[in-house]
Amino acid sequence: MQLQPSPSWTNRIPPVDRHRVSVIRPALTIQQRKENYNYSQPQEPAVLEKLKSAAQCECSVGSFVSSIQSRLPILDWLPTYSPTSSLLGDIIAGVTVAIMHIPQGIAYALLASLPPICGMYMAFFPVLIYVLFGTSRHCSMGTFPIVCIMTGKVVNELATFEDAPSTANMKIFSSDGSSNGYTAIQVATTVAFMSGVWEFILGLLQLGSLSVFLSDMLISGFTTGAAVHVVTSQVNYLFGLNIKRYNGPLKIIYTYRDLFSNLIEANTVTMITSLITIIVLVFNNEMIKPRLRKKTAFPIPIELITVVLGTVASNFGDFNKNYEMRVVGEIPTGLPKPEAPPMELVPSVMVDSFVITIVGYTVSYSMSKIFAKKHNYAVDATQELYALGMSNIFGSFFSCAPMAPSMSRSLIQESVGGVTQIASLISCVLMLFVLLFIGPVFGALPNCVLSAIILVALKGMFLQFHDLVTQWKLSKIDATIWICTFLGVVIVDIDYGLVIGIIVSLFVLLARNQKPVTARLGHIPNTDIYLDKEKYSTVVEVPGVTIFQFSGSVHFANIEYFRTRLFEATLLGPAVINYANEAYDENEEKELQSNIKDKSHPMNNGVLDKKSSKSKCNLDLPNSSLSVNITIPGEPVLILDLGGMNFVDTPGAKFLAQLYKDYNEAGITLAFAQLSENAYHTLEKCGSLKTIHDHHIFHSVHDAVVKLTN
Repeated sequence: MQLQPSPSWTNRIPPVDRHRVSVIRPALTIQQRKENYNYSQPQEPAVLEKLKSAAQCECSVGSFVSSIQSRLPILDWLPTYSPTSSLLGDIIAGVTVAIMHIPQGIAYALLASLPPICGMYMAFFPVLIYVLFGTSRHCSMGTFPIVCIMTGKVVNELATFEDAPSTANMKIFSSDGSSNGYTAIQVATTVAFMSGVWEFILGLLQLGSLSVFLSDMLISGFTTGAAVHVVTSQVNYLFGLNIKRYNGPLKIIYTYRDLFSNLIEANTVTMITSLITIIVLVFNNEMIKPRLRKKTAFPIPIELITVVLGTVASNFGDFNKNYEMRVVGEIPTGLPKPEAPPMELVPSVMVDSFVITIVGYTVSYSMSKIFAKKHNYAVDATQELYALGMSNIFGSFFSCAPMAPSMSRSLIQESVGGVTQIASLISCVLMLFVLLFIGPVFGALPNCVLSAIILVALKGMFLQFHDLVTQWKLSKIDATIWICTFLGVVIVDIDYGLVIGIIVSLFVLLARNQKPVTARLGHIPNTDIYLDKEKYSTVVEVPGVTIFQFSGSVHFANIEYFRTRLFEATLLGPAVINYANEAYDENEEKELQSNIKDKSHPMNNGVLDKKSSKSKCNLDLPNSSLSVNITIPGEPVLILDLGGMNFVDTPGAKFLAQLYKDYNEAGITLAFAQLSENAYHTLEKCGSLKTIHDHHIFHSVHDAVVKLTN
């Protein structure tokens, strides 16, 4: 198949390359392609057949084992576990993660407004379940600051009593026996229970891919805004103040207003202790850790060292009595008795639990995919929902708030040699020892030390401001998602900010889908390549042919955009052509009258033959200030390159049929090129091919040009 161009549109010949492609085949319409190459439409099964197929099960031993392994992933990797190659790495990783769990568990429990012991419970009870049912082999489950701060928001709204070791799991009753409120642990465990239920429901509905609606920019803006909430929740402890807790919109502004108005009352010793702790942690992270990383993967447990030193200093200096410094307080030993969360709180926490579920699952699944890709194993989105759901439900019976993986712990677990969730089991064994014997040792630990640990740990989240700067240079629209999400989280509240981010993301997605890229194409001489005229200077127009490219689906929401861009790019709107033809006819009528006896004038039996002539006329378009010179050829050709149209709905199909009809009536040959099989099938089902002729739907743009110009 070769198009022999005329000299008028071969002014520029591209440089010859030694690698050449030469293809000889007939020019094809889609109908000819289907006939020549034996196309057959796949038959979709009926609804009843689909239901029967779904209800059928293979009752072989192999399918039964496979089904059990898919729901109990530990049975998949444990039989092939190699102690000689993996056990040492898992032991080192488990010990390292357990050391990190202690300070993080105590610190992040403060974010959730819970007693410190609850953070250590979260490093034990739900982790045991995740080891059995989780598909990620490297994620370290337990406390996660963003989820904890979101849980703390619900706790502060609904809890009416502070927890004491003896009443942690007890409902508070008045003297007449009626319920009088709930403790923080009761609220948090109800949130954990409902989060587990939501995750289980999403798993049953196969909605593991729900997280794709949370873009990277949305997650970055959300976590950065949540980090501001985390810092704000710790200013009381960092400065030794007792500022009122606020809930709802603008609570951050109210908190900092009170902070600055009460700053003169700050506890000096608390501030000095906070500052020293921050300096020590930053010095380790910025100076010692980078140098040590070059020599060993085993990090200095600086958080645990800080906690131990802070506890020792507080014990010897009696900071609580001598300097009125707030400390962690009594930490009970042993394991809590299992107790069901108060179900009457479920309606009150249902919405907040769903938001926490989405955030926790998104973080978990995203992190799991990163490690799975790096170590060449698969993670199952649906099974992850089941694993998180069962872990949270189980943990809710043992004073646990909703859990999620921590990026810092997971990275350490993987970097020091962790291979499987055996590392988590070893961590649980060590945490059990801490819960049974060592917990009370940390009772004298100053809260400001924990707050300083939290503050320094948030550095990575605040560095996400670089994402905004980078994205602003690449795409201001994507950067707008980040800004709107961040401001929504900071100014309004965490859950509302997430909703705002999702709404803005959907608007951006719809806007981009509604306005795909369009272009008017030109031809590279002696090739079958057609490129954007505005971007490539070597392309030339094919005489009498206009080529318009629409790089997106055609549906009810962008029909008018398609029409507008088509007319603007080609100046070949049917109304314009009709108006031009009217002017053409008037001009030719006048010329006919004056040259009726002129034998050289193009006439056939006294009737003007438009195919053998063309006329230029200056048009003042109706209802427009635009005045253009249009050349009216005998039979202009307009080709629509729809290679990017992978989907067309019923209104879109009817629009294309009407467009074909309008152009046909205006004397313009409209052709379609590069339609996908799916789009062609939709046009066929919608009846559009009764209007659009098969011989005007081509395999490619070049096929259309060859057929329509020869």
